[in-house]
Amino acid sequence: MPVTRRTFLAVAGASAAGAVALGAGSAAAMAAEGPSARVSPAEALERLKRGNTRAANGRTVQRNYSPLAQTPAKGQEPFAAVVSCADSRVVPDTVFDMVPGNLFVVRNAGNSIEEVGLGSLEYGVAVLGVSLIVVLGHTRCGAVIATEDTIKTGEMPPPSIDSVVQAIEPALLPLPAGHSIDDAIAANATYQARQVQALSPLIAKETAAGTVGIVSGLYGLASGRVTWLA
Repeated sequence: MPVTRRTFLAVAGASAAGAVALGAGSAAAMAAEGPSARVSPAEALERLKRGNTRAANGRTVQRNYSPLAQTPAKGQEPFAAVVSCADSRVVPDTVFDMVPGNLFVVRNAGNSIEEVGLGSLEYGVAVLGVSLIVVLGHTRCGAVIATEDTIKTGEMPPPSIDSVVQAIEPALLPLPAGHSIDDAIAANATYQARQVQALSPLIAKETAAGTVGIVSGLYGLASGRVTWLA
């Protein structure tokens, strides 16, 4: 049955109630794997950190935490959501050494937060039960470079690329003169992560309760390593 707005919000309420009950349980129960288990944001982040370390060191094992990853037709139970750039060199499942089915991924140029992407994240939190949202920028991001050029020259790119620039520009305007492109990319990832909570009352409620975390990171194309920003 398709998820309607009514069922979406009903599931969101049930998700929040379930998360509170889970928080009152033992650490062992919180870390349990299974359809009814929602891990803590801290545990979800540790899984990603360990996975990225394996990937960067060339010791991949394609870790699986989802009880449904091997039977995708039955549904999905990802533990984290990742907002990443559409860049073909950035594949979150590979970056974090995960079997598909563990990460709920939203992608667009410049890993920006827009309406459809935000709705996707709300779905991930309220319906799928993800406990962590990661906004992942990457080195040599063309979308951020294009935005820097627009700020310097005042010339907007053609439609609809200009919408990408407009989404990133507020993150770069406060930066001091002489900043590096990596500074700009990191600033954009951090800004977009803050936008998730600022624009979504549903997600803000979960973060205030401590059941969902939001972090940002910078993925190095050359090193394969993620530098965690916030």
